[in-house]
Parts: sequence; C-alpha cells; structure tokens
Amino acid sequence: MNTWILLERPAAQLETLYRLATHADTQKLFTGTSLGGFAEHSPLLARLNNQPTLTQAIEQTPAQWPGLLIESTCDTPSVLAHLRQMLFVNFDQQRKGVLRYSNPTVASYFFAACTAQDLSLWLGPIKSLRWFGATWATQATGEAGWQRLNNLHANDWRIERTHRAMVLSVAQEEALTRQRNEQFLFHWWQQHPRHSFAHAHELLEQALTQGIDDSDAISDYLSTHCAQVQL
Repeated sequence: MNTWILLERPAAQLETLYRLATHADTQKLFTGTSLGGFAEHSPLLARLNNQPTLTQAIEQTPAQWPGLLIESTCDTPSVLAHLRQMLFVNFDQQRKGVLRYSNPTVASYFFAACTAQDLSLWLGPIKSLRWFGATWATQATGEAGWQRLNNLHANDWRIERTHRAMVLSVAQEEALTRQRNEQFLFHWWQQHPRHSFAHAHELLEQALTQGIDDSDAISDYLSTHCAQVQL
C-alpha cells in the first residue's frame, strides 16, 4: 500500500517536512494544470512510504499538518492525475469552479454529502482517505477529530477515468454553500464569543430566508438580534 499526505498549506510545514523526511518525494498539485501560475499557493502531495518519522509527527500532531492522508495501491502519477482531475468541477448546469477539497474543513462538508456511488467516482484509485478536522459548527464546540472514508471500488478504477468531467450533485452544491455560510458565521462568532453559536446559526438561517445575503447586512442582523436576546 502506498501512502501520501496532501498538504493544504505546505509553506507552513515545508521546513519541518524536509527536516523529518529522508529524500522527500513531493509534487505540487497545481503543476501541469491551468492553475500552474499559482504554484506557490498549491497543495503539496508528499509520499509517506518509508518515512516513519514524518508519518509519526503527522499522526501525533495532526492539527499542525492540515490536509488529507491518502492510501492507494496505485503509484504517485496515477493518484496525482486523479487528484488534479478532482480540482475542476462543473456545477449549476454550466458553471465551472475549483474545488479546494484538500482543506479539511471543506472535506468535512463535501465528502459527507457524497453517496456511496459518489465516493466511488470521487475517490477513484484512493482506497482510504483520512483527515483531521470538522465542520465549522463542530469546531465551535472544540470537537474536531479524525475522519475516515473507505472506497470499496478502488481496485476497479482505471487511469482513463481521470478524463471524466467532475460534476457536483445538488447535495454537494448545498453542502459547499453551507460551508461558506458557516465559515462566515464562525468568524463572526469568534468576534462575539458571548453569544451562542447555535443561536447565531438559527439567526443566520432566518436572515438568509428573508433574502438578506450581504455580509455587512447579515452581521448587523446577527448583532442586533443577539443583543435583543440578552436584553
């Protein structure tokens, strides 16, 4: 079994990675794609085979190594090709975007919205996927932990399948929208920690239902209604 970590923010861990690894084998995810011009911001795929010191550091302090732990019987080029394919998605019929699935928080929303059939397509050659993280709501309670997905169909995958267009389902689109909304709420709540995150979440849903979608207007709505509760 081959193992890798796909680091979401490699710059912060790069010095430690090369200090702990012996002859580090790394690849920038954006290289060779239309995002190649942003290579300095690219997630980094680092192979963990025969790297016990680095692997131990990741397992013991996972919050310091944000990203995805990947297991596959396939080689690095095959896995890398599929990971690059997953970057570019079609949604809302004709729109296209980049999916930052390597972010553990995004992964906690996106992969939770996948059906068993979806996982077979999205994980492709990946037999096991793990990350340390949680949704914004769970992070607000301080309960982030390890998440794991297993792909029972990994052995059926073939390299030519990387040429398929990746299309978001309605459930996946909704999950990513919820992630963006709750990210905004989490950052607001950090500035107003006296208020309940759960109650603030209810108020956010109320605001969106009323058609309030401007960030400043939502902040004012939350502040006003949370203050009324305290009175």
